[in-house]
Amino acid sequence: MNIQLIQIEQLQKNGFPRVLRPQKSSEYEYVGIAIEDQGSHYYWARGVSLRITEQEYRYIKANPKLYYFSTALKLHIRIERERSSLLG
Repeated sequence: MNIQLIQIEQLQKNGFPRVLRPQKSSEYEYVGIAIEDQGSHYYWARGVSLRITEQEYRYIKANPKLYYFSTALKLHIRIERERSSLLG
């Protein structure tokens, strides 16, 4: 089993063009966990566990920044949907 903590954060882009982003908050900056276990891959963050592909596993470890088209954002949205469905 391989477990790695991932620091998820917003892309901090300085210069032109400016990227519009919300204020820093715990909603967009948190710790996730990437897990590989016997050929299966999982991602846990904000109280939600997701089964992910090997490619998503590699991408989230390599680039944990939230921005359009990033794997981190894709997983963030999946987690938010799951949290919403759990809360009703």
